[in-house]
Amino acid sequence: MAELTKETIMLTANGLFSKDGVREVSIDDICRKLCISKKTFYQFYAQKEDLVADVVTYNVKRKKAEFEKFVEGKNIVQILKSMFALVNKKKTIDRDKRMVKDIMKYYPETFTKHAEDRSKAMHQFFVERFREGMEQGLVRTDMDVDGIQLLICIMHDGMADYLEGDHHFDWVKVSFKSLTAAFEDIVTRVVLTPRGFAEYSSLEKKS
Repeated sequence: MAELTKETIMLTANGLFSKDGVREVSIDDICRKLCISKKTFYQFYAQKEDLVADVVTYNVKRKKAEFEKFVEGKNIVQILKSMFALVNKKKTIDRDKRMVKDIMKYYPETFTKHAEDRSKAMHQFFVERFREGMEQGLVRTDMDVDGIQLLICIMHDGMADYLEGDHHFDWVKVSFKSLTAAFEDIVTRVVLTPRGFAEYSSLEKKS
């Protein structure tokens, strides 16, 4: 058997949490999966909450690295196009729903800390890309970039809630395709200049 490390325990827990949710997975389940005793587990983690914190940190870093690779070398028009294309291809708003909801409910302090850090980093990234786009003539210069980026985040989260059924709009049914198309149309027409929108449309024809 390979040497047991803290990372091995964390990655095993991450896999179980992703599959079954944080609440449903006990320390016993993790130990059983690794074929170790609880005494051995406690040599690495004093409590489950510490393990959950490491799992959250791991996922934040992993998604940050994936995102940086995804947007590398792209201007704001290309970033927006790639992101909407990815959402349409996956046909979902990926939020690791079960794991995230469990952490929000049962480990609120851990969730809040990392969620705030991630939100701030994403906000800053897009604000900087919008400002670069302004210099390139692709993004409107007469808009409040902080306000627009915050509004986009609110719209994104609201759309995800609607698709998950967490809303009070039972009187209207909108398909995933229609909802994402409307979101894409609003964002691109509000943010981009005529030149930026023309470039965006040309990318659409090529895809």
